[in-house]
Amino acid sequence: MLKYILKRLALSLLILLGVSLIIYVLIRCMPVDFIENKIAAMNQGGATIPEETVENMKKLYGLEDDSFMGILKGYFNWLVKLCQFDFGTSFKYGAPVIDVIVSKMGVSFAVAAIATIFEFLIAIPLGITAATHQYSIRDYLVTVLVMIGISLPSFFFGQILKNVLAMKLGWFPPSGLIDATQTLSGMALLGDYVRHMFIPILTVVILSIGGRMRMTRTEMLEVLNSDYIRTARAKGLKERVVVYKHAFRNTLIPLVTSLAGLLPSLFSGAIITEQVFDLPGIGNVAFKAMMEADIPFIMGYNMFLAILSVLGVLLADLMYAVVDPRVKLA
Repeated sequence: MLKYILKRLALSLLILLGVSLIIYVLIRCMPVDFIENKIAAMNQGGATIPEETVENMKKLYGLEDDSFMGILKGYFNWLVKLCQFDFGTSFKYGAPVIDVIVSKMGVSFAVAAIATIFEFLIAIPLGITAATHQYSIRDYLVTVLVMIGISLPSFFFGQILKNVLAMKLGWFPPSGLIDATQTLSGMALLGDYVRHMFIPILTVVILSIGGRMRMTRTEMLEVLNSDYIRTARAKGLKERVVVYKHAFRNTLIPLVTSLAGLLPSLFSGAIITEQVFDLPGIGNVAFKAMMEADIPFIMGYNMFLAILSVLGVLLADLMYAVVDPRVKLA
């Protein structure tokens, strides 16, 4: 096991090295530039910016050399700092990138974690019942939910829930994280958080359970048609034992595979959902930084997600041995 983990960690470092190079080159080749955006904003205010000032600003932000060798040199400088856990300083927010990520990550993590828990609690049982009652009303209802979850874009469905539950019915606040007009503490503050986060979490849950239900249903149908399931039924085992002890355990392997993307999704933030409901999460912050070509933040944020993705794949591989004793890690 230890040998396997060390091998995968070494491979992960090579993958992250390649990802870092791709991220840096792509970001440096963006058609927009942070300096150009600032100059355009100043020009709109009626100010005239001398060329010398522009050059000084580019030197200040380290963007003066856009040649191949300049980009390559900038990449190695950035890589050395990255190895020292220095993600750079954000142009837009004027603070270390890692500090901005940590300070804004809590909201996104809370929404994603709660939504993921409800997603599993709803999607897996519905997927199982759809498979065990194939072509029944239950199966057709689950299929409709799957189509809704897969087809509806988050900005459209989120806006519908916002208009109905917040604007028309007034049950929940339409946006934000807290009520700025009140000073709350204790359980009252917690209740205010819950009211503000209810619709965003509901949006994420409904739109995410479709894929999980479809995966669970498909894998369960395949397993239920296996020879050993027919043998278990022929022995007179109860249907609940056949479904949950024998069939469901073998459907966990593809579900574990999907967990590889769970770790980065918990911290990446739902960019569109956070935009719709104006949540101060990391997704919303990253979107604004991208729109203003905040190169250090975009590179640091993407490397942060790349590291989480690699760790997620490693954890998923380790989980295979837990859910399936036939899998041996060596």
